[in-house]
Amino acid sequence: MFALCSACILLSGCSQSHTPDSAATQKPDSVVLQGTWTGQEVGAPTQGSPSLAFHGTNLEFHGANPQEWYKGSFTLREDTTPKQLEAVITDCPAPQYVGKTAHAIYKLEGGKLTLTGNEPGNPAVPASFNARGTREIVFTLKQ
Repeated sequence: MFALCSACILLSGCSQSHTPDSAATQKPDSVVLQGTWTGQEVGAPTQGSPSLAFHGTNLEFHGANPQEWYKGSFTLREDTTPKQLEAVITDCPAPQYVGKTAHAIYKLEGGKLTLTGNEPGNPAVPASFNARGTREIVFTLKQ
């Protein structure tokens, strides 16, 4: 039930190459993330493709299980290592998560968005991409 957090979740994709000349023209992650991403959860027991859509400062996550979905607003912290995504859940089928904050880390590499997050309401930021008790999803931007 907390895939938004991971997928967020609940907040890694299509960044420009890092050559010395491109550093000044590189787009902020909040721009690069815009659109719909499809992915696979690392080690998931369920088959299916989660999706994560970013529209402005809003996001919508749908898990491989059709009954798992989250809507929320997000902010990014690009000044941390690893980078962080914080999402406030505004709607989902689990009322205990509405109004809760989900903390995640993310990376954009080689056209992929890797997102690892904790359950909404857990105040901790994941320590690593394979941290115990988190969910990790690798997304690709839909064309």
